[in-house]
Order: sequence, then structure tokens, then C-alpha cells
Amino acid sequence: MSAKLPASRAVLLLASAVLLSLAAAMPALAQADDQQDDQDQDVPKYPTTEFAEGAKSASVTVGDVTAGVTEERRKEIDPSFDVPVLEVSVGGKRVFEVAGISSGSDMPAAGASIAEMDPGNQHAEVYFASYSGGAHCCTKVIVAEEVGSKWVSVDVGDFDGDGNYLDDLDGDGLAEIVTVDNRFLYQFDCYACSAAPLVIYTVRGGKVVDETADPKFIPAHRDWLKRMEADTDPEDRWTSPGFLAGWVAAKARVGEGADAMKQLRDHWDSTSDVGEEVCSTGGDVQSCAKKNRVIMKFPDRLQLFLQQAGYPL
Repeated sequence: MSAKLPASRAVLLLASAVLLSLAAAMPALAQADDQQDDQDQDVPKYPTTEFAEGAKSASVTVGDVTAGVTEERRKEIDPSFDVPVLEVSVGGKRVFEVAGISSGSDMPAAGASIAEMDPGNQHAEVYFASYSGGAHCCTKVIVAEEVGSKWVSVDVGDFDGDGNYLDDLDGDGLAEIVTVDNRFLYQFDCYACSAAPLVIYTVRGGKVVDETADPKFIPAHRDWLKRMEADTDPEDRWTSPGFLAGWVAAKARVGEGADAMKQLRDHWDSTSDVGEEVCSTGGDVQSCAKKNRVIMKFPDRLQLFLQQAGYPL
């Protein structure tokens, strides 16, 4: 089960958890009355293991599945520092191994959890998160799962935050990977000024499945939206592009995107908005063809961004 962290590493991870998981969730919105909720979110909801003080290995077992994490020097990944390595055993027989990412320090930050995610196989999945270090990036998430007669590695992606993303949002006994859409961070404002809507993933048959738009998760999106609205300063609501971008996107997830965009346009101070150059076809404006470069004010830039990002308006 969960092991105690060494004091020095605990400080590192606690700082990361406070700065990163709260910042990624809604950087500009955290208020004092949410602190208890955020502390609860830092506690793993599933059997989890991390390195104990002075240890080079740790493990957790559920049924006949054991997930072990070790520190090893993998020169092809980082010649200077150890990296975390996940090993999965079933019934005492090793069936899977994968390396995480280096944190660039003597204290690799990683953990493994065992959770049922895919009902189409015999054994529960193993969730492996390793942290690269740095202010805002990145936690690499890999899921080891049984497909047919073998175990495979499913690279879910790199996310902003502390890696504690497992949850069962709809209470069906299957865990989801729940975080926020990193594309919103820095997109329209500073990192600490940006809010972002939820994204929800799972794995099925060795592949990542994006369940964000599944109607069964509308209650989760609505709860997230309520928290956004409750935690923002009313005086900043119609002046913060970072908040408004995440808010309109979250409204879109509950079928209210068009109304949210209308409210934004009605309240936005267009007279003081000189606009910014964007690429009308998407992508970096610096590499955009000149004919596709246009000056847009914030509401138009946001609408273009949301349409290109797949948010229904």
C-alpha cells in the first residue's frame, strides 16, 4: 500500500502537488474554503505505492497483481540520474516492464496504482505516473493492461499536475483518468490566470479512449463548472480572458456553450481590446502563412480556438 515518502522528497512532491495540481485545475480560482477539498484530492483513491525513505524499490499488491517501482540508471533515458521503472507481476511471474521519465534529480518522483479500468480483461490495470520536475510540467502517465495473453503499455500522455488523476466519476466501479485540458494553460493569459475544463480518459483494449464528451459525465462537468463560478472574483469575471476561456469551454461540455459565448460577447469590453494576431487555420502564428494571419479580438479568438479544439458552441 502507500509508503511514506522521504522527508526531502515529500517537500518536493508537496510543493509540486500544491502548486501544480491546484494550478492545473484552476490556477486563478483556488479560494480558502476549497483547501479541504484539495487536500482530499491529494489522497490516492486506489491502492498506491511510492518509495519509502532510503528505499530504491516499492510495491503494491491487489489479488495476484503486483506493481513494483524501482530506481534504476537507464543511460538511454538519463545518463546522470536514476529513472523510475515499473514492473508488473501476476501470480509471481513478471509480465511487464516500462521506464518512466527522469526528474533530473536524485529523487525520482513516481508512483503506481492498481485500479480496474477496462472490464474486458481478467486483471485490473496498473497506473504508472512519473514526474519530470519543473514548475508546470510534466507528469507522464502510462497504463499497463492485459490485452489477450500479454500485457501492453498504453501511453496516456503528459499532463500538468502531480499525477493523482484516478477517480470513478460515475460510480460504476471503473476508474477514469481525470485531469484538465492543458491547452488552455497560457493560451489566453498567464498560467496562474488560466482556468481549464475537465478531460476524462480511460483505456480499452490497449488504447486510450477519450470519454470527455460522454453524456454520463455531464454531472461531473457541471460540478466542475459550479466550482469555477463559485471561486472566481465577481469583479474579474468579465475581464479575465484566462478564466473566461475555461468557463466557456466548461459550459460547452454541459450543452451551454452558445449561451456562454453570447454572454461573453455582451459583457466583453471590445473598445479597449486592440486584438491579437492569430493563424486562422490553427497553429503557431509565427509559422502561419501570411494570408492566414488575422487580427482578432478576444471573443473571436476564443471562438476560433474552441472550434478548432473540438468544443461545441
